[in-house]
Amino acid sequence: MTKLSEEPKYGFAIGRIRALEPALMDRARYERFVRARNGEEFVAALAETPYGRFLEGGTAGVGLAFDKAAEENLAFFTEYALDDWLVRLFTLPAAFRVLKTALKSTLSQGGTDVTVPREFAAAEQKTLIDKEVARIVEASAKSRNPAWVDAAVDRLMQDVELQVASPSEFLVGYLGLHADTENLRTLARLKTKTDGGETTAGEMEAGFLRGGTLTLASLAAALPEPWPAVVELLAKAPPYGTGSEAFREYLERGQAAVADHRSFTRMERLGREMELRFLRQTRYATFGHEPLVTYFLLRENELRNLRQLYAAKLAGLADEETQEMVAYAD
Repeated sequence: MTKLSEEPKYGFAIGRIRALEPALMDRARYERFVRARNGEEFVAALAETPYGRFLEGGTAGVGLAFDKAAEENLAFFTEYALDDWLVRLFTLPAAFRVLKTALKSTLSQGGTDVTVPREFAAAEQKTLIDKEVARIVEASAKSRNPAWVDAAVDRLMQDVELQVASPSEFLVGYLGLHADTENLRTLARLKTKTDGGETTAGEMEAGFLRGGTLTLASLAAALPEPWPAVVELLAKAPPYGTGSEAFREYLERGQAAVADHRSFTRMERLGREMELRFLRQTRYATFGHEPLVTYFLLRENELRNLRQLYAAKLAGLADEETQEMVAYAD
């Protein structure tokens, strides 16, 4: 278990969180959303939850309801987060989404002058951000693929988040686990294209997130290997392998997705659930910022589940497919 902090100044926030936690969705509630026959039934079920107070205008107001709930969640977090670095950490994703949009818009028009969001103006990492944005603009002359911009900005955000989160062993561990799950999914995705080789090894490097336990060298070495060898290499700890037994099911699901030429929805869900289980370490914590972070991220995950479930209902997906979208950890 990751060492948790013992900051008594967060004691009052933890008391509020313990009172709010029972309102989080349980499996039974998710099951009702999964089995809703259409968007109208989904909205009827949503109206019976705490999200009902945000609903206006039936199905037309669902997206707005989720946006309002997300704003409330962030407001709660910022009210009780007593460290400036902690507040900043969880405002970074929105700023990086703005940066992605600005980069794509400018580059699509052949421009090179990208406006960096003002949220980064006073950041200690501004020099790093400016330098990386300039590199992305220069490299875009060779690659006009918007997905490449996404990957580059995701790498930059991971680096900045790791620096900002450095006061917290817990958050550095969480970001490291996120890096591992994303890197393994990148590996599985690349193996759907070819059997490995120099070209995809370069793509592995382009999509690699730092901070995890898996090194770029270990992933690049595994990429051209057959799947049984990949699993053995990355699902065993040193000296027998270069990864962890915790990755075994995740990798096996990736292998199944590749073999069946199906989507990576299940692998994505399993990765999210690994991260949720990591967060659940804090359920018995009585001090520190970790329970506040966990509650915020559990609500974020809940909103992501609900958004995806609603989209699935509107698209008419089968219950079995819809179920795979729900990331949940007891």
